[in-house]
Amino acid sequence: MLEADITAFGEELARYEFVPAEGTAALALADYERALDAYERAKRNVVGDHGRNNQNAEGAALALEEGRHALACAQARAAGTPLPKLQLPCFFDPRHGPSVTRVSWKPPEGEPRPIDVCAADAVRLRENRLPIATGGPLGRGPDRAQPKDQSAEPVGRSVAPAPGGRRHPYRIWPPGTPVAQCAEGRGEGKARLRRPGPGRPVLLVVRLDGPGRVDLPGFPASRSVKAGSSLRRMIVPLPADGGEYIGVRIRTSAPWRAWLQPTQHIPVLESRLNSRGPYVFRYTGGPATLMVRQHGSGTLHLHELTEDFETGLPLFTGNGTCNGQARLPGPTLIRLRSNGNWHLTLQ
Repeated sequence: MLEADITAFGEELARYEFVPAEGTAALALADYERALDAYERAKRNVVGDHGRNNQNAEGAALALEEGRHALACAQARAAGTPLPKLQLPCFFDPRHGPSVTRVSWKPPEGEPRPIDVCAADAVRLRENRLPIATGGPLGRGPDRAQPKDQSAEPVGRSVAPAPGGRRHPYRIWPPGTPVAQCAEGRGEGKARLRRPGPGRPVLLVVRLDGPGRVDLPGFPASRSVKAGSSLRRMIVPLPADGGEYIGVRIRTSAPWRAWLQPTQHIPVLESRLNSRGPYVFRYTGGPATLMVRQHGSGTLHLHELTEDFETGLPLFTGNGTCNGQARLPGPTLIRLRSNGNWHLTLQ
């Protein structure tokens, strides 16, 4: 069924005639390229034995959903209509349909945390019943879900790794992240995260579900972020300083997550990469030209990073909606700083 859905989406992409409305060509093209990228990710996750793996099957379903949304955005820009809202699939099983609300859920031997669920599962959890029992290659299965009184607090101080981490490299901490290296909460709070080792550099990631501010006490003021209605992610490479802990202060009324991202989970640029806001990625190939495009206001900076997370040579700087090139000398870590939507393509 999943393979058939991916094939049908590929055929829809092939039939699509890219004729954007005046003034939206660049944005519509970026949406269409996002749809192509998502289609390729979905295909990679169902090739051979990988498609029988629950994690890869879920990744394919999520990529398919993201691709459909991106194509719908391109079509909306061409028609001059409002952009559709991205609705993630139900946490328990993508076959339940799109999520319609966020509720609190407590996994076995874990702490409560917010998840996105379909309407039917939202009702079942509210009534202290198990979610719909679909199971199979995509479902999490009713034995995985423990209903919880929805009037209780939706988040804990620090929690076990969340399956949602497979959706995006910087959406939530990767599976297997130690409890001491991740935390989440709601409203104003503090997180005390333990470094993997005093002599190791580390990547700090903070995500807010609403407007707010993040501060790192003891670090320069530049290592703070004011998260508005669109930019709600902070990614900061922190060189080794001999300290055992990293303190984070969050000022918001919304849910938040903070964690230390292991270097082995830094995403790798293969052919294309697009996102919004700050990012850190790795390039593992030989000398190449990187095409850089940004949509929106503000400045985009690309810098090399050393393996110790010290800032290296600048690669590219652009302002507002811009296009340009960056020369990659070979394998390297790269830090991208931006407040807008951007797209990277290896030439």
